[in-house]
Amino acid sequence: MKKLLAIVLLLWATQLSAQDGPTAGSALRSLSGVDMISGKIINVIFRESKDYTLFHFWKSESDSCIKEFPALVALIKQYEAKITVYGFPYEYKQQIAVAKAMTAKYKLNWAHLLQYRQTNSEGANVIDVLHINEFPTYMLLDKEGLILVRSGSLEDVQVVLKRLD
Repeated sequence: MKKLLAIVLLLWATQLSAQDGPTAGSALRSLSGVDMISGKIINVIFRESKDYTLFHFWKSESDSCIKEFPALVALIKQYEAKITVYGFPYEYKQQIAVAKAMTAKYKLNWAHLLQYRQTNSEGANVIDVLHINEFPTYMLLDKEGLILVRSGSLEDVQVVLKRLD
């Protein structure tokens, strides 16, 4: 527990990503959304997930997001026994087909809770509530919903996972 607390405090103190909203050390409650691929309602309940939950916020029009897809897939494969993953694509309605095609092309084989972009900046509830303003953004959480890391860099998630392993 002390080791985990030290990691959380270290990451929080270094401000890995300058964003408003919940950061390392904050706790989230369970949430739900509609999976972009299956159309099914997905309930994200941290206590029922694997050891850790990874949230991946992305946009199909972001070169940075697309560039990191292969590394993200490799990381998830490496930790697949310990991580439950949820993608949060942030898309205009006319871009949904492109986002779906990307999940197939890059083998992003996990639930993607679609977040609708609108011209008035409203309608993407999880994105709005968590103040996600950088894409990609990653959030690694424990079984209690405690944010262990929030960052725009996948490498920051890798560092924490290695320390927790």
